[in-house]
Amino acid sequence: MVEKSIQTHLVKKRSQFPTVCISCNRSIEINEPHYVEEGITGHIHSLIARKYCSECYMKHGEQLLFRGNTA
Repeated sequence: MVEKSIQTHLVKKRSQFPTVCISCNRSIEINEPHYVEEGITGHIHSLIARKYCSECYMKHGEQLLFRGNTA
């Protein structure tokens, strides 16, 4: 299988529905600011785009993307 590499960055958004931070598993409530992975060179579907709470973003910044899934 050939894998495509898509360059990404994090974009600040407000949640339209409850979701979960992929880093700390904290619940992100409706209308709460959070950061969503967005493709620079291509589209990433919203169902697979990683989402991070504001606390994790302030703690780790864009480095979250370079580490992949965090613990």
